[in-house]
Amino acid sequence: MAPSTLAHVIDTEAQAVAFMKSVKFALRYGSGRPLPSLYAAAVDQRRAIELTNALLAHNVVIETNVIGERLVLAHRDVVPALWALRTRFRSESTPDAARALELIAGEAGVNAGDVRRLLGVRSAKRPDRADVALAELMRDMRVDRGPSSVPKRGIPYLSREGFPYRVFEKAHPDLIATARKLSIERAVEMVVAPLQHLPPRTRASLLRLCVRKEELPDK
Repeated sequence: MAPSTLAHVIDTEAQAVAFMKSVKFALRYGSGRPLPSLYAAAVDQRRAIELTNALLAHNVVIETNVIGERLVLAHRDVVPALWALRTRFRSESTPDAARALELIAGEAGVNAGDVRRLLGVRSAKRPDRADVALAELMRDMRVDRGPSSVPKRGIPYLSREGFPYRVFEKAHPDLIATARKLSIERAVEMVVAPLQHLPPRTRASLLRLCVRKEELPDK
């Protein structure tokens, strides 16, 4: 279903679940181009963040940067296909990413601040070494971010505890089990279908980290 056919405005968790079930991929933030955006479709920004955290907590979606290297919510229906496709291109992690992964695997609730302390990052310039390491781990689907609390006052996305990172395979064993049963051909079909309304060049750009050009349909 193309984004323009979806009903607005989203205010309840049930509406957010239906939205994600329909679109499969949605920007976590932003105005909704070229993908739809829960952030834009919700009644306001605070409500969008509350709904996103609820969807993450109930495992309706995962957060990923594999689609177009942007923060995207992916519905659980397409996550096995995405994992099966992206992990084909994994290489050995950089030293910073390997250290960050070891920390995340050993403790619950590790956030970016913990990784900065681990790596001895003191510069205020962003992105810093911790940002780069965590982005790499997310890009390889070795980790993802779980839900966080939404403060009652102030900036809604600045939770007290930060965004907790989890080892992907430990957090989503059911999705990994499904992924391992998929053929590459079927996985490609699953990730392309929600993007069918987009021009082929745009689809190829969004999927460049997980699908080879020759694997994509021409139309």
